[in-house]
Amino acid sequence: MLLGGTSLLVLGAGFAAPVRAQAAPAAEAPADESEIVVTGLRESATQARNIKKNAEVIVDSITAADIGALPDRSVSEALQRIPGVTLQRTNEARDPARLAAEGGGIFVRGLSWVRSELNGRDVFSASNGRGLSFEDISADLMAGVDVYKNPSADMIEGGVGGLVNLRTRKPLSEPGQIIAASGDYNYADLRKKGFWSASGLYTNKWDVAGGEFGVLFSGSINNIGNRTDSIQLGRYDPITPTGGEGGNALPNMPAGETFYIPNTVGYRRIDWEQRRIALNGVVQASPTPGMTFTFEGVYARATPRDLEYGVGAVTNPATGTSPSYVFDDRNVLVGGELTAEPLVFNTRNTRQTKVTQDYSINWHYEVDDRWTLSADFQRVYSTAKIMSMTAFTQFGVQEGWYNGSRPNLSWDTSGNSPSMSITENGASLSDKSNYWWYAAMDHLEDNEAGSWAQRADVEYKFDDNSFLKSFRAGVRATQKNAITRQTGWNWGLLSQAQWGGGPNAVFLDQTGNPSNAGLPDQAAWVGYSNFFRGKIAAPTGGWFATPGLTSNNISAYDYLKSTRTVDWSWRPLTEDSYTNATPAVDNVSAGITSQNEKTKAAYALLRFGSPDSGGAGSFDGNIGVRVVRTENDTSGVLLLNRPTVTMQTCLDNHPGNAAACAPLAQAYAFTDGQLRFPDQKFSNTYTNWLPTFNFRYFATDEVQLRFAAGQAMVRPSFAQMVPFNSLSFTFLADGTPDPTLPRVGVGGNPYLKPTISTQVDLSAEWYHGTSNSVTLALFYKDIKDFVYAGSVEETFVNNGVSMVFDVTRNMNGPSGKVKGLELAVQQFADFLPGGWSGLAVQANYTFVDSSGGANLAVNSLDPNQTTASNKPLPLEGMSKHSYNLALMYEKFGVSARLAYNWRSKYLLTTSAANLNAPVWFEDYGQLDGSFIYSINDNIKVGVQGTNLLNSRTYLQIGNVGLTPRYSWTDTDRRIAFLVRTRF
Repeated sequence: MLLGGTSLLVLGAGFAAPVRAQAAPAAEAPADESEIVVTGLRESATQARNIKKNAEVIVDSITAADIGALPDRSVSEALQRIPGVTLQRTNEARDPARLAAEGGGIFVRGLSWVRSELNGRDVFSASNGRGLSFEDISADLMAGVDVYKNPSADMIEGGVGGLVNLRTRKPLSEPGQIIAASGDYNYADLRKKGFWSASGLYTNKWDVAGGEFGVLFSGSINNIGNRTDSIQLGRYDPITPTGGEGGNALPNMPAGETFYIPNTVGYRRIDWEQRRIALNGVVQASPTPGMTFTFEGVYARATPRDLEYGVGAVTNPATGTSPSYVFDDRNVLVGGELTAEPLVFNTRNTRQTKVTQDYSINWHYEVDDRWTLSADFQRVYSTAKIMSMTAFTQFGVQEGWYNGSRPNLSWDTSGNSPSMSITENGASLSDKSNYWWYAAMDHLEDNEAGSWAQRADVEYKFDDNSFLKSFRAGVRATQKNAITRQTGWNWGLLSQAQWGGGPNAVFLDQTGNPSNAGLPDQAAWVGYSNFFRGKIAAPTGGWFATPGLTSNNISAYDYLKSTRTVDWSWRPLTEDSYTNATPAVDNVSAGITSQNEKTKAAYALLRFGSPDSGGAGSFDGNIGVRVVRTENDTSGVLLLNRPTVTMQTCLDNHPGNAAACAPLAQAYAFTDGQLRFPDQKFSNTYTNWLPTFNFRYFATDEVQLRFAAGQAMVRPSFAQMVPFNSLSFTFLADGTPDPTLPRVGVGGNPYLKPTISTQVDLSAEWYHGTSNSVTLALFYKDIKDFVYAGSVEETFVNNGVSMVFDVTRNMNGPSGKVKGLELAVQQFADFLPGGWSGLAVQANYTFVDSSGGANLAVNSLDPNQTTASNKPLPLEGMSKHSYNLALMYEKFGVSARLAYNWRSKYLLTTSAANLNAPVWFEDYGQLDGSFIYSINDNIKVGVQGTNLLNSRTYLQIGNVGLTPRYSWTDTDRRIAFLVRTRF
C-alpha cells in the first residue's frame, strides 16, 4: 500500500508542541573554547549526544546544526544511522520485485509498530491513517529527529517499537533574521540522469509592544530519481523425475531425486522519479513574557512516478526437465536454457499524487514560576491517488502460424553476478511483426484521511530543593476519519495467449481496423543497454507498450479495445469501479470503506529527583499513567455465495433420498433473495491503562544508569479492520456437503483490539569530554495480542435460517517476546595534535532476538497469505544484527564523513505477491559519504555520495530449510553537488 505524501512536513516550520520533561538544553560549551571549535558535523553530533544525556527517557537523536545539513537525502535514510533503527529497502514487503528508491519503512528494535510525530503532534498518511512514510520526507531544513525507545505518560500512545518525532525550527527560537537557501544537482549514474532540488527559508522576529513577534516562511522543490536493474526467478517448485518408459529422468536429473526449479525466469528495469513541492508558514506571537501563540499552516504535494519494463518466461517446473539444466549441491537449479518458450514483455506505469495539509494553533503560557498551561488544536487532511496501468506484449506462442521460431532463454545464477541472455531461432526479436498485444491490467486508488485533535496540559513545579520536581496532567481528544476507495488488480486478456484464447493474435504492426490506425505507434523498441552497468551478459530488448499508452488506462482502452478477441477481455476501470468492487484476494481494501475513530486520553505524570539532581550520587525520574478510550465505527458489506451445484443435480444423484439433499436445500434457503448486503454497521470500544516509570541514577559526573518500565500500545490499522464478510458453500459434485469445510467464510475484523507491550529498559551511559560518549542499552518487550489470520466458527442468520460458518479473518491471539541490546560509541580525537584532532568516529551495534508472536497476513482473504503467515517463521523485518560505522573529519572549514550501514539477513514477507512463498533479504551493507567546505561564514559547497560501493541486493525465497537466491538487483550510485547559503 503506497502511503500519502508528507514531504512538506520537514520544512523549517517551527511547530510548537507540548513541552516534555525530557527536552534537552542546547549543546554544552567546551571546557576550552579556544582549543575546540564546535561547528558543522561536530556541533550536530554534540547536540544529539546532549539530548540523549539530559533526557529523562531513553532517546537517540540526529540533529542538523545548519539548515539542510542532515547527513542523508531523506529522513528514512538518516534514521538508519541511529542504534536500533533499521531501514527496509522495498516500498512494500509483499512486492520484493520492486526495491524502494530511497529506502522504505523503518523498524525500531526489530518492530514496525513505530509512531510518527511532528513536533509532538500526530502525523499520518491517507492510505493507512496510522503512520508516516518516512522515505517520502526530504531532509532539507529539518532541525532534527528524535527516536524515543520507551514512553512516558505524557507521550501520545501508539508506538510499541518506538516513537519518531520530527523537529522543525520555530521563529522565536532563532537568533533573529535568517535568509537561507540551498540547491543541489543529484546525478544517478545507472539512470544517467541528473535531478535538481532547491529550498529557501526566511525567518525573523521583532520586539513589539513589550513582547515578541516572529514569522517563518519556507518552501522547497525536491526532485530525485533512480533506476534499478534486476534479474529475478520465481518460486522454486519441486520435481522428482521418474524412470522407465515414459519417464522424464535425465543423466543430470536421475529418477527418484527431488530437484528444485523456479517457475519463472526474467529480468526488469524500473525508472523512478519523484517531485516534492512544499510550502509552509509559521507565525508566533509572545504578547507578554512566558506566553506564546503559534499559528502554522502546511501544504505538501508529492508526485512519484515509476516506469517498468519487464521480460519473463514460464519454465513449467511440474513437468519440465532439460539436459541443459545445471544444479548445485542442494539440487537447486542455477543455470540452463529454456527452449522455444514464449516471452512476455510488460510496461507498467504507476503515477501517484499525494497531498497533505496540516493546520494548527498552539498556546503556551508560563503563568509564574509554578504554573504552566498549554493548549493545542490541529487539523490534518491527507489524500493519496494512484493509477497503475500495465500493458503486455508477447513473442512466440504457437509454432507454425507466425513467422519464425521461438527464441531460447539462457541463464546462469550460480554466483554473485548472474547472467541472462536470449538466442534467436530464426524469428528476430527486433522485428515488430513477430509480437502481438497480449493482456492489460490496471488498478486505481483514491484514499483520504483526516483528523481533528485537541489537547490541553497543565504543569505545577515544586520547590527547587524538593524531592518532587513537578506534576503534569493533560487531556487529548481526536476525531479521525479514513476513506479508502480502491479497486483490485484488473487483469484481462487482449488477444492470443500461450494457454488459449484462440488463434486470434492482433500483431503490433497492424490492427485490421481502419478506425484504430494509430495502434502500431503504441509500441516501441526498448533495449537494455548498460544493464547491470555492463558487468553481466546483457539480455536482449524487445517491443513494449509505450509510456504514453500506459500513462492513462482510459486512453489506453481507446487503442487496445480493437485487440480484444474474447468476451472476458480487459476493460478499463473507472471511478464507478470503486462502488462495485469488493475485498478480494488481490486487494483486501477493494471497494469503498469509511472508518471513523474517536479517542479520549488523559494522563498524569509526576517528576521526582534528589535536590542536587545531576551530581554524582543523585537521581531523578518520572512516574505516570495514561488512560486511553478508543471508539471505532464503520460500515461494510456482507456477500452470500450460492452453491454451484443445483438441487436437481442432487436429487438425480440421490433418487428417493431427499434427506441427502437437505443441506443443499438449507443453503439455498439461506441465500434466497438478496446476495449483497451493504451498510453493515460495526462498533468497537476499548479502554487501555498504560503505566510508565523512568529512573536515572548519576553514578559519577560522567556516568549515569537508567531503568525504565511501562506499557505501550499500537492500534490495528484500518486495512486490518475492513468490515467485510463473504460466506460460501462447498458441495461435492453429487450435491452433498464437502466433509472437510462445507461452509466457509472470509472477512476483515472491525473488532480487533490493540497490541500491547510490557517493556523494560536498562542502560549505562558514559559522557566524557565535550562531545564523546559510550552507551549500552538492554531492552525486553513482552507483547500480547499480536494480530494474525485465524479461523473461528461464527453463526449467521439470513431469511430466518441460522448456519455456522468456519470464518478466516484477522484476530488477536499470540504473544511473543523481543529482547536485545544496543551499543554506541562517539569519540572525537581532541587528544591528537594539529590537523589530526579533527578526526572522529561514530559506531553502533544492535542485537535483536524474538520468540513467539505472529506474522500478519496483509490480506486475510488470500489463503496463500493466511497459510504462510502461520508457518514457524521469524518475525518479518527483524535482523538479528545491524551496525553503523562512520569516520568523520571536522577541521579547517572541512566537514567530511564516510558512513557504512549494515544489517543481517531478515524475513521480508511470509508470502510475496505472485510468488506465494516467503522471501528473505540477504545481508546488506551500503557506504555513503559527504564532503562539505565552508567558503566563509555564509556559503558552503560540497558533494554527497550514496551507495558508493554499488552494493548489490540479493533476495532468497523459500522456507527455513531451503532458501535459494532468486533475485539480483543493482541500483544507482547517486552523487549530489550542493550549495548552502545562510545570512
